[in-house]
Amino acid sequence: MRTKILSIEDATNFRSLIRLSLEFNGFEVIEAVNGRHGLEIAVQQMPDLILLDLKMPEMNGLEFCKAIQQHQTLKNTPIIVLSSSEDANEIEQCLQLGAVDCLMKPFRPMLLQELVKKHIAQAKSAPRG
Repeated sequence: MRTKILSIEDATNFRSLIRLSLEFNGFEVIEAVNGRHGLEIAVQQMPDLILLDLKMPEMNGLEFCKAIQQHQTLKNTPIIVLSSSEDANEIEQCLQLGAVDCLMKPFRPMLLQELVKKHIAQAKSAPRG
């Protein structure tokens, strides 16, 4: 079974870049256009890792991080925040709410691939509990 990545991104061009980059490396990519849609998909699909845009309509990245902590089965899912925001406070809040890393937009696809592989490996080797 392939590793499942949930990409929550409202910008079509970034969603396409993420999908192409990760599918090329053998990952299964599921897409959502906002945090609310992403939360629904996360609950249904149980992804191995979540890529999360901060600035989105309906439910932004910070609200998503807060919501995911309420789900026992999802709260330990690694989240990598994707942001074009210069607001360090907003990024720090996401990291405090369980995000494992942040990647600033625009990003190089190879860097995205490296971060995803790193955090998937760490999650698989982490003790369950």
